[in-house]
Amino acid sequence: MTISIGIDLGGSNLRAAAFGGDSATPLAVHREAVGDDRAPEAIVERMARTIERLAGGSADPVTVGVGVAALLRDRRGTVANSPHLRWRDVPFGELLGRRLGARYRLGVYNDVNAITWGEAVAGAARGYRDVLAVYVGTGIGGGLIAGGQLIEGASHCAGEIGHTKVRWDDDAAPCMCGGRGCVEAYVGGRYLIARIRRELANKRRKTTVIERAGGSIDAVTPGHVDDAALDGDAWALALWTELAALLAVALGNALAILNSQRLILGGGVLERTPALRTMAEIDLMLVAPAASLEPLTVAVAELGDEAGLVGAARLARDGVSIIE
Repeated sequence: MTISIGIDLGGSNLRAAAFGGDSATPLAVHREAVGDDRAPEAIVERMARTIERLAGGSADPVTVGVGVAALLRDRRGTVANSPHLRWRDVPFGELLGRRLGARYRLGVYNDVNAITWGEAVAGAARGYRDVLAVYVGTGIGGGLIAGGQLIEGASHCAGEIGHTKVRWDDDAAPCMCGGRGCVEAYVGGRYLIARIRRELANKRRKTTVIERAGGSIDAVTPGHVDDAALDGDAWALALWTELAALLAVALGNALAILNSQRLILGGGVLERTPALRTMAEIDLMLVAPAASLEPLTVAVAELGDEAGLVGAARLARDGVSIIE
């Protein structure tokens, strides 16, 4: 039986799984914290040992797909920038390939691309040839499938929907990418939580949100705001109305260009804020072109943490962007 291994390298955890043949059910799973030592060489060594354990005594060549929370520069797995790992201009694919040796065939992918492909293989995008997947977590990432093919782009950064602009006036919010007015700077988790707590601390608005968090502003999460909005809290509803519209504009513009059959919404923020997600879907119906909406169905991501492992393993097994 041929073995393929999928890796998901994020800012907090390194997760890995081995798959046999065409199965999307893992034979074995490994998870560990990334830890404080984020030097590329240290992470490569730990990852290589994990891969070797999962590969076991397989006599056949083993394919390895790695999804990285990073902006990639090329098909050789060069990390242009990864704020989570604090990497910039790191030849990650070259380092890992050299450490593993000729027995392993390696592909390195953006983590959201791997997640999107995982949903296409065994999740909410199964059976769809044209897909836009948008994940709202700490930041906002996107994955694109067109004609049944993963779209990585000329410089490997297709799908960066989080950095499309939804505001461009003088008050547009600054983003970690160096730009202003990105949808991530409004709806991405790190910015959203900071804004919620800042507004509650500075204005002490009449709202039930703080009470829902046990009386501590520092304990408030987007989930508390979502619960309050569902109960008709005026401040929470006003904030969600603003943010749902901005997210809908970004989604609508992307769909106008891509004409996707399937829109998948996922990520930690949207998983915990069903009211915000529903409001954004309603606004999307108002802002997206009618022709783009006609073939569209919207679904919630199904595979959770396993999506990136399944997707990375399958991309490598199928020979997508293998490093030669």
